[in-house]
Amino acid sequence: MNIADEAIGAGNSAGSSSFRRWMRVMPALLLVAAAAFVAAYYVPLHRAHVLLLEEQRKSNQRGKELEQTLSQVRGELQAKTAQIEKSEAERQQTEAAKKSGVDRVEQIKAELAGKLDKHVKKGVAAVAVAEGQAFVALSESAVFLPNTVDVSPQGQALLCQVSGALSASGGGQAPLRVGAVSGPPASVPAPLQAAYPTPWELSAVRAATVTQTLQDKCSVAGARLSAVGHAEHDPAAAALGETKLPPGRVEISVALPGASPAAK
Repeated sequence: MNIADEAIGAGNSAGSSSFRRWMRVMPALLLVAAAAFVAAYYVPLHRAHVLLLEEQRKSNQRGKELEQTLSQVRGELQAKTAQIEKSEAERQQTEAAKKSGVDRVEQIKAELAGKLDKHVKKGVAAVAVAEGQAFVALSESAVFLPNTVDVSPQGQALLCQVSGALSASGGGQAPLRVGAVSGPPASVPAPLQAAYPTPWELSAVRAATVTQTLQDKCSVAGARLSAVGHAEHDPAAAALGETKLPPGRVEISVALPGASPAAK
């Protein structure tokens, strides 16, 4: 073997040795490279993925909360809308009932005036409807015999006609209230002043006499009747308005159907 061959052999031996060293180092280098890749790319990507998942979870949670809030607001809005609609319906119903009540009052007043038209035109009767009651006022001269507390035959017929008209307006069996007004003492005839020294006595007796006549002659049940003397005071004057009747009078009233207790 010459020197050249030895050199070639030595070179081959050295190359083989170097190759084996590289083969041993290569896995380590690959491992280091893989670790570097993981550190440089995978770990940040994983962290980013985790953060995205967390953000998505939070977004979903916020979405659920917003949906709950929206559902609550929607429910409150629906309840408020229903309340407003109910209030509006009640308002319209009240207005309709009020209008219907006013119309009914005018109708009753017209019916009474029609039934008593002859006496109204003569100026011995007046009709009014107010505060849930229908009133008929009668001049004392149209009811009583002159200078007495006795009901005249014409007065009896008039009382029966009035009680019938009022009973029809009040529903048939509604209570009738009789009130008598004596007028100022100066307007009371002397014979009556002598028999009944005070306006309270005179008005009370007249109210009682009319009530008795309604029961005995007009077939009105006594349980439906009540009587009160007002002396010279006239609580129904405002309802009767500008009536032309004299101050001495008899007033018969009936509570209308549907009237409030306060009005009665």
